[in-house]
Amino acid sequence: MHFRRDGFADQAAAATVNACAAGKPTAASYTWDFKGEANTILEDVQFDARQALFESDKLQSFAANPELSWQSHAYQLDLLKGNITDIGSKLCRLEAIRRMVAPWQQRVIDRIETTNTRDAIEFGQANPEALWLAAYQHYVNNLYDQAKSLTRAFGRLRPAEETRSQS
Repeated sequence: MHFRRDGFADQAAAATVNACAAGKPTAASYTWDFKGEANTILEDVQFDARQALFESDKLQSFAANPELSWQSHAYQLDLLKGNITDIGSKLCRLEAIRRMVAPWQQRVIDRIETTNTRDAIEFGQANPEALWLAAYQHYVNNLYDQAKSLTRAFGRLRPAEETRSQS
């Protein structure tokens, strides 16, 4: 999965556009452990990605059940949206410190992509009685696939890159 700056969830991008800009260096900037901070944030993003995978998996099962209310779908989409927003804000900080972290960390940062839940949410709001249709299931399947790809990218990249950088 490649990083796409236009792949941010709209809500995350809107909330963090100004907050993403790197500030002026301070005295603490010269002694700050950016690599350690990046490790912590990457671990948090990995956790959020697993949560997004779990939430999108539940949403997939919801889409296969026409008996569930649109409120159940809306609640599940909201949980997923929260995970994606969290990833977007953390990615913002990672991008701000990207040039000060290890090369393997830069490569991991470059591979993080957040997804946009807007299409699924808009479809659900406009068609609450049709959440079993193929169009909605397609949106839900895309959310699941992207969460799965992000989770797998961490599983493949991090140990190999970390091992290489320690050699």
